[in-house]
Amino acid sequence: MFLDEAKINIKPGDGGSGSASFFVLKDRKKKIACGGNGGRGGAVIFRASSNVSTLYNFKNKVHYKAINGENGASNKKAGRNGEDLIIQVPIGTIIKNANKEMLADLEEEGAEFIAAKGGIGGRGNASFVSQRLKFPSFAEKGEKTEEQWIELELRLLADVALVGYPNAGKSTLISKISNARPRIADYPFTTLIPNLGVVSSGDTNYVVADIPGIIKGAHAGVGLGDKFLRHIMRAILNVFVLDIEYAVLNNTDVSKNFLELRQELKLFDKELYEKNYIVAVNKIDVISDRSALIKIEKKLKKHTDKDIIFISAFTGENIDIFIKTLTKKVAEEKKKIHESVMDKEKEDAAAKAVYTLEEDEYSIDNIEVKNVNGEYVVKNKRLERIISMTNLENEEALIYLRNKLKKMGIGDKLKKMGINEGSTIIIGELVFELIE
Repeated sequence: MFLDEAKINIKPGDGGSGSASFFVLKDRKKKIACGGNGGRGGAVIFRASSNVSTLYNFKNKVHYKAINGENGASNKKAGRNGEDLIIQVPIGTIIKNANKEMLADLEEEGAEFIAAKGGIGGRGNASFVSQRLKFPSFAEKGEKTEEQWIELELRLLADVALVGYPNAGKSTLISKISNARPRIADYPFTTLIPNLGVVSSGDTNYVVADIPGIIKGAHAGVGLGDKFLRHIMRAILNVFVLDIEYAVLNNTDVSKNFLELRQELKLFDKELYEKNYIVAVNKIDVISDRSALIKIEKKLKKHTDKDIIFISAFTGENIDIFIKTLTKKVAEEKKKIHESVMDKEKEDAAAKAVYTLEEDEYSIDNIEVKNVNGEYVVKNKRLERIISMTNLENEEALIYLRNKLKKMGIGDKLKKMGINEGSTIIIGELVFELIE
C-alpha cells in the first residue's frame, strides 16, 4: 500500500551511569578511585533509501527507541556505547517536529538526519581525581533523554508534474510517454495514488508524476487535494492537462478550467504557482471540426504566453511534438538550477572564509528565568544536563556541583539579571538559595 504520511514517537538511548568504585593496595592499604565512565546512548537517525518506497512500514509500528549506553564498571572499565537506531525512509521524505516545523528534507540516496542524539555517559569517580579531591566517592548519572513525536511526509521526486481535473487523461498520457503503467478507466478519480514514469528522449531521461485529479477547493483539502498537491512541490516543470471533450460536452470554456487549476496552485503554494509550465489540451480526437482548436488556442493565449500543444493521448496524435517540447523545457529548467547551485556554492565558499572565536568553555548563553510564586525557575539545557547527571543525595557530589556552578559564574549572571540574594533558585531538581 502507498502511504505518504506518518507520525511516530522516537526516543534516543539514555547515557550509562559512571561507576563509583575503589580498589585497595594491600601492601599500602590505600584506596584508589577506579570507577569507569558510562557509555553514550544511541542516537535516532533517519536515512533515505531507495529500498523503501512508501511510509507504510510506520502504519503498525509507532514507537522507536535506541539502545541505552551501558554503565561504567570498576577498574576504569567504560560502559559500551548504545547502538544508533537507523530508521530507513523513502527518498524525498520531509521530517517535521510536533509543531510541524521542517527539520530535514532527505532528497538524496543515503542522506541522513540525526533526529535525536543519545544521552552522554556519566563520568566515573576516577575522572574526578585531582590534587584537591583525591578520593572522590561519587560518580555522574547518565544523561536521561526525552521521547518526542516526529511527523514524516513523503514528497515524490519528479521533474515534471501532470496537473489536471479528474478524467482529463493524465494517466493515459503518462502511459504513452513513459514506462509507467497506471490503472486507466473512463471515469473520474481512477488515479488514487501518484504514479511515476521515466521519459527517455534521445540522451535525456527525466521523471514525470501523474497525481490524482485536482478539483475546485483542492488547496484547502477538498478531495484530499492538498495531500496530492504536495507531491508536485519538487517538480521543476508543470504540465496543465486540459480535457477538451469535457468542455465540449458541458458547453464550458477550456480556458476557464485552466484558470481554475492555476488558482488552486496559487492558493496552495506561491512557489509552486510560479514554476514554469506548458499546456496540453487533450482528447482532440473527439473534435471533428479542427478549426475549433484555433479559437480555443486564441482564448488560452489571452491568459498565458507558455507553449500550448493540442494532443490525443488515446490515439497518440502530436505526442511526439509534446515530448520534444517537454524535453526541451526540462533541459532549460535543469540548466537554470545547475547555474543557481554553482552560484550558491561560490557564496558558501566565501562564507567559509569567515573565522569566529570559540566560545569560552564555561560561558552560558540563552538562560531564561521565570518567576513562579516568588521562586525563580532557571531554564538552560546545559545547566539542566549538569544537574540531572549529579547525584544530589551525595554530599561530596553537591560540593563539587556548587564549586562548578560558581566557577561558571552562574550566581553573578543571575544577579545581573535582577535576582536578589536570598532568592530561591530552581534548576531542574536542584533547589538552592542565591547567596554570596
